[in-house]
Amino acid sequence: MWLTELRTTPCDDRINFGGRDGASTTIRIGGAGVAGLAAAITLARAGEEVEVLEMKARVGSSAGPHTEGIRNYLGHDGLEELARFGVRVQPFSVARRTVRRSPRFTSEITGPSYHLVARGGGPGTLERQLLQQALDAGATVRFKAKVRPEEVSILATGAPRDQVNIVAAGYRFSREGSNLTDEEIHALFDNTIAPRGYLCVLPGPVWQSIYSCAWGSIEYNELLRKVDAALQLDWVRNLVGAAKLVGKIYGKGYYADDPYSTASQPGPLRVGEAGGIQDAVGGYGIQFAVASGHLAARSLLEGAPYVELLRKEFGEAFEISRRGRGWLDRATNDDYDAFLKKLGPTGTLEDYSKWRESRFF
Repeated sequence: MWLTELRTTPCDDRINFGGRDGASTTIRIGGAGVAGLAAAITLARAGEEVEVLEMKARVGSSAGPHTEGIRNYLGHDGLEELARFGVRVQPFSVARRTVRRSPRFTSEITGPSYHLVARGGGPGTLERQLLQQALDAGATVRFKAKVRPEEVSILATGAPRDQVNIVAAGYRFSREGSNLTDEEIHALFDNTIAPRGYLCVLPGPVWQSIYSCAWGSIEYNELLRKVDAALQLDWVRNLVGAAKLVGKIYGKGYYADDPYSTASQPGPLRVGEAGGIQDAVGGYGIQFAVASGHLAARSLLEGAPYVELLRKEFGEAFEISRRGRGWLDRATNDDYDAFLKKLGPTGTLEDYSKWRESRFF
């Protein structure tokens, strides 16, 4: 639903949600991440008084500066999908060459597969873009603020510490000396490097990124050692070239087997990874975070059940994602080899989009 279609009702007629009492019409959001800011943008543009409480001193991914991709091969433009939820994103580049590898095979796809965005909170990053949109809409953002779940309407504080089941580890490296261009990305599916996940090498406007995303229980330092091993691979050495490693990347995430169940829990509306609303296959969380934040805001505005709005938007997507994750949890390196061999050495984005309908990457 476009923002111009949102309908609000007089405050006196609204359900009394958590984070809002009879003496105040302010809607409070806990967390100024992607999901929380998306919710703030929707609410503020609808004329609500919105206060976002962020525990950190500024916006920015907890993983530190790095690059992520917004998928652009699902039958619609990825940026247009975000705009449908009221968020405008300006990527720094588009990946027009996507190279996937397994231990024995390589498959290269040409076409605009991903919109690339910088994360981390610096100028031009996704977080800063959304923060500015929220402020322009009239929201208030308070940093170094305590977030108490019982005092907010929407909880957007990221993956719960005791439920983390996705870990990312890697490095930032300098653009200078690197052979990686701004329009190419690389991924490796190899359980010795990224258990049940993948290693990616991505360009960036300031720093390039190489990191492994792994699913399940694995310690950060163990995963980082696997990235160290990947840095010795010939194709990785060629991409990194004479660039210098300038910092570490540390990320953590959470996907729920049944996000609808999480959304039905009493208390604040949980958005993004606070509610396990994450792509269980590849961890493409930006679109999931924006959508859930927007839908939670609509739930408050319209008095509609949050879980029903999620079901209408996502349908069976979570179940399909869960089944895909089940396959990946069992996949061996031989399975990855067979997968990429069948995909073929080269192809177009259109070919890949059609082929992917019954696959997981």
